[in-house]
Amino acid sequence: MRHLLTASVAGADPLSLFDQIASWPEFRDELPSSADIGHDEIAPGEWRLIRTAKTSGIAFWNGYRKQLGIRPKSDLITIEIPQCFDQLRDVVGRVTPLPFCLLAFGKLWLDAWKLDAGYQRWGFGRSIIDHGWGCAFRGVGHDRLVSRRWLDFGPWRVIRRPHDTTFIQFHDLAITDPAEAYAQAKVGHERMGISPSGGYIAWHYENLLKGADAVSGLYQPATRTLEIVVGPGNEVKQGQMICQCARRLHHRIKQPINDRIDHVAYVFMDRGDAQAHLHELWLRELQCWYVDERGKHRLDADYHPTPQPPAWVANLKANAVNDV
Repeated sequence: MRHLLTASVAGADPLSLFDQIASWPEFRDELPSSADIGHDEIAPGEWRLIRTAKTSGIAFWNGYRKQLGIRPKSDLITIEIPQCFDQLRDVVGRVTPLPFCLLAFGKLWLDAWKLDAGYQRWGFGRSIIDHGWGCAFRGVGHDRLVSRRWLDFGPWRVIRRPHDTTFIQFHDLAITDPAEAYAQAKVGHERMGISPSGGYIAWHYENLLKGADAVSGLYQPATRTLEIVVGPGNEVKQGQMICQCARRLHHRIKQPINDRIDHVAYVFMDRGDAQAHLHELWLRELQCWYVDERGKHRLDADYHPTPQPPAWVANLKANAVNDV
């Protein structure tokens, strides 16, 4: 069964991305039926001029069934190719040479997974296509994750490739029922998307910084650590954790001279509370401490959990279905 390929490809050099994808035979070997730069239509024979668009440009083939677009301000290329691939290795082999940092693969069924049918959506935001069957990170593309630890501890399949490239597969591509595929993928979509329990920090994270600033802490300049004290019985919600991850990322990007935060530590007044929060804090590389009559004790430094992939991933491996 040949699958539809829809994808958003982000990279530091969108023009190079565009040129490489435009050379794929699906786009190279025939003229589009229409092309637009912004709201202005251009001649199909001049469709490659869409690469000069300041805001957006797009070309369509066969009506609207196939398309290639560019959004330079978002460093983004968009793709839609019907009946494009049979197996995962076809896609991995095709996109691996591209100079991308972040890649999102859309759903296989355009007429399914609709919001009005109860299919909630998650993704990376910033005009990037909603999560479908997979995504990929390369190099600095990983930096928007709360931690690289997040990759190995989700309800998905992890595929590592050379050049610091990580592919994530959200559901078995052999599934033919859209509802079954969504049921398998949705938890992974949420955990790898922009959500309170998600591990991806949105491009525009101002609201997360406001959430982080709403929590007071004690700054330790010697270690560039912000310590947040948690009283007995209090819960640290995952939405609060990602706010602190956004604050840490903001400091990594801006590198302020004064009071730079490299680490965030939660210090619990009750050991049981610390244990209850340990795994989720560790996943985000947020330190987990507790205090007793003998002083402060760190739990996360000696915590070494084992990844537990979902059953469908284990079944793929058991049946030697590893086509990449």
